[in-house]
Amino acid sequence: MSAGGLVGLAVGLSAPPALIVAIGIKGVSSIAALSGIVAATGAVSLAGGTAAAVVSSVKKQNSTKLLESELESERKSFSDYAQDSLNPEKTRVRFEQLRKNNPSLGDIIDKCIIQMDKMDSFQSRQQSLLDANEAVYLLDTVEVIRESERRMCRNFRNIINCCILVEDSTSDVSELDYDVIDSSLNDNEEELKSVSTLLKYSVTYINNYNRNGVKDRSELDAWLKVMKESIGG
Repeated sequence: MSAGGLVGLAVGLSAPPALIVAIGIKGVSSIAALSGIVAATGAVSLAGGTAAAVVSSVKKQNSTKLLESELESERKSFSDYAQDSLNPEKTRVRFEQLRKNNPSLGDIIDKCIIQMDKMDSFQSRQQSLLDANEAVYLLDTVEVIRESERRMCRNFRNIINCCILVEDSTSDVSELDYDVIDSSLNDNEEELKSVSTLLKYSVTYINNYNRNGVKDRSELDAWLKVMKESIGG
């Protein structure tokens, strides 16, 4: 309670009879009421200051927890990718980390993401083709495309290895080994062309099988052999 509130309260409670007579009962009541208002104002001010301090403390704690959570999430993502660097989804997450840590890597990462999207599209179309035609006899093509995707992830891993050296935002991306990066991207383009060709062979074979009952898949198998040799290389 403020000093003014205490004085007012003392006046209201211990006013001598002479004072009461002089100002009247209503006057004393007014003084007591005013004292209560002053006291309440002091209490509100104190409560307001305390509440502000509490809110500030809570915000600071929440901010610290959020930062710790983000760091822990990032460390987990690093670890997840390190344990399975040929996983396309984890590779995507790692690319986004690189972009976040150094936005100057954006152009390189965009090229990688575009290639990953193309591969996803080919995989989806191939699987849809087999499902729609109940073509269980071409399931081996799905596995070959999956291996082709893993080869692409190996190339992405090489690119990520290069980017690690300039992952902080103050690094100059001109220092990157662009020979390795370009070579990896070019090899991935060749893989995408191979998968696209495989999709064409698959469509041709399934249509011949559906319309004419033709079961000769020598052309398709020849292309699968080429792809397997390329992947193995």
